Formats: sequence, structure tokens, C-alpha cells
Amino acid sequence: MSGTAEIRSGIHWVGARHPELQVFDELFPTRNGTTYNAYLVRGERQTALIETVKAPFTASFLQKLEDLGVQHIDWVVINHTEPDHTGALGTLLERHPEATVVCTRQGENFLRQLFNREMRTRVVADGEQIDLGGRTLQFFLAPYLHWPDTMFTWLPEEKILFSCDAFGAHFCGEGLFDDEVPDFSGEFAFYFDNIMRPFKDKVREAVAKVVDLPIELVCPSHGPLLRRDPRGAIAAYQRWSAPPPPAATPRVLLLTLSPHGNTRDMAAHVRQGLESHGLEVLERAIITVEGSELRDLLEQTDALIVATPTINRDAPPPVWQTLSLLSSVTPKGKTAAVFGSYGWSGEAVKMVEERLLGLKYKLATPGIHFRFAPTDEDRQACREFGDRIAAALLPAA
Repeated sequence: MSGTAEIRSGIHWVGARHPELQVFDELFPTRNGTTYNAYLVRGERQTALIETVKAPFTASFLQKLEDLGVQHIDWVVINHTEPDHTGALGTLLERHPEATVVCTRQGENFLRQLFNREMRTRVVADGEQIDLGGRTLQFFLAPYLHWPDTMFTWLPEEKILFSCDAFGAHFCGEGLFDDEVPDFSGEFAFYFDNIMRPFKDKVREAVAKVVDLPIELVCPSHGPLLRRDPRGAIAAYQRWSAPPPPAATPRVLLLTLSPHGNTRDMAAHVRQGLESHGLEVLERAIITVEGSELRDLLEQTDALIVATPTINRDAPPPVWQTLSLLSSVTPKGKTAAVFGSYGWSGEAVKMVEERLLGLKYKLATPGIHFRFAPTDEDRQACREFGDRIAAALLPAA
């Protein structure tokens, strides 16, 4: 598929394909490329364009509109202002100065800063509609899916949801629809994990607005259009964004890195201190825990304890790699603590504490560190360290 594609009579896909892309925004691997989906919707009286494409594809995007004989555009709906959605907007408005940009209030603010130019805008509220003549666009605000400016656009007459980044995937197949391409469920789940997962509460709020709509087709901004089982995609987001079930007692995630066993020795006694108060401790070695399991554990536990040695005046790379995943989830608890052993110097504990504070964690107690192998006195200090963490998690007697 290279040109335009008719989705329904008078509704066309006019986006761009990027099959050779290997890393999206220099952040996320894309084994099968991606697409930048944009849609032209014609009513009896007015024409709307839903999003544009990334800037390098501007010329081919505008050519698609020309090929469809588009001479007048009334509305350009911007569900989300990130440049992969708005890269062609400036040039489009130069060619079609009659167009009004439809967006959220946050979207309007972002557009003015992105383009540093005046443009005609219409800021819409949740549930507001625009009548194109025989076709209606209705807007549902969906902030933080995955920017604060995001909204969905619903076309009730055709039962189509233009869902922006939600329900999307970085996948560029030969066909346009999900039943025309190979299985991409892995990319669909990967996209949720890396883009949507940090905002699970917002996902639940947004999905609640559309879950009861009679949706027959979901048109996301990236990847195949979902017509085989659109409700299945929505149900997946409901499952993945559901809050973890409550635990009977506080649970603690203890992550350890211990090249010579000394930090893990300390961890055993910290754990004793925690468990003596009835807390459940889930201990994982940093070098073996997978990213998906780590995200689940962070959401299921009430506190995070990082056990790290100091190597070359720093926390080792596996520790920093693990900490880099913390911003990709919304942890159940925001309580943390850090400890570890060291040889020549002991900077790592303080460095990790500063990183956790930067991520808005609250330290249950100041970190501790001991040189080389812990003594019996050090082990007792570790148990007391666990006592203090427990005291921060348990209700006062």
C-alpha cells in the first residue's frame, strides 16, 4: 500500500508509511517500522482532516490530498501535538489558510510554542461536537495518553474511533487493517508498556469514556487500523491498566546487585528486619529481573529497596539501567531506601538516593553502607535498618 486508501465512503487514510524505521524518536526499537496515520473525513458541507504526519513525509502527504481533489479544508483535528502528529501542519496551513485547527486547551498552548506562529484554533471541551453535514465529530478529552493535550475523536455515524496514540502499535505491514497483516500483538503490548503504562489511572479514565460506544473500527495514529476485534483492543487496555489487587500486608521489593556477595549478605539481614514485622519481601537480583516483571513488581509493592555496591566511585551500570525503568510505571508506593557495601569508596548509596528523590520517592530512612564484608555489628545495623523501613510502612500502634 503506497497511496491513499478508502476506509469508508468519503473517509480516506492519507498517512505515511515508514517501514525502514528501526528506532522511534531515538527511544523505542521498532522491529517492523511504523506508520503516521492521518485521515480525511468528508461531510455534506464540510471537510475535516484528522492529524497530519511527521515532517519528512509532508510532500507525499500533501500530494495525497491533491490526488483526492481536496481544495478546501474546514477543520484540522489535532488529537495530540507531538511532532510525529503535527510535522506537516505548518505547511498544510500555508496551503490551506482557511482551515481551523481543533484541539484541547493544552494542545493550543503547545501548538503555539511548537510553531511560534498564529493560527486559527477552536478549543473543544469534553463531549463537544462539530457537524460536518451528515457526519459528526465528537471529542473526548483523554489527557496523558500520553501527553496532557490528548483527545479522542468519535465519528458516530460510521462507528469509528480516531484514538490518537491509544490502541496503536509501531508496526508497518503491507496492508492497512489488522486483518491484512501478520500478528502484531507483541508490538501492541510493547507499545502500551512503553508509552501508556506510566499513566494507568488516566488510561482507565479515558477508556471509561468510550468503552460503551458501539465501536466498529479503531483508527489509531500508529500501526494497523483495528476492525477484526476493536473491542478486544479496548479490553486489553482495561486489563493492563487495572490497579493491582490490595495485599493483606505491606509488600516490599528488594533489588540487589552483589558482585562479591557482601551486599547480598547485608540484604539478608535487612530482610530479616522487615519480615520480623510481618512484611512480605519480594527479592530479585538486578541482573536477572526482566523489565516487564520489574514494572509489575513496582506496581504491586509498597516500597522499593535498592541494594547496590560502589564500583569506580559510582553505582554499577545495571543499577542505573534498572532505575531508568522507574519512570515507565506509576508505582503503587513511593517509599524507598538504599544500602550497600563498598571497597575503595562508597558514593553509590547517596547517588541512588538522589535519583530516587528526583523521581519523587520518599526515603523511609537514610541509607547505610559498610566497607567490604559486613561484621556482626554491621549485620545488626542492617536488621535495624529493616526495622526503620517497616516502621515507615506500618500504621502507628
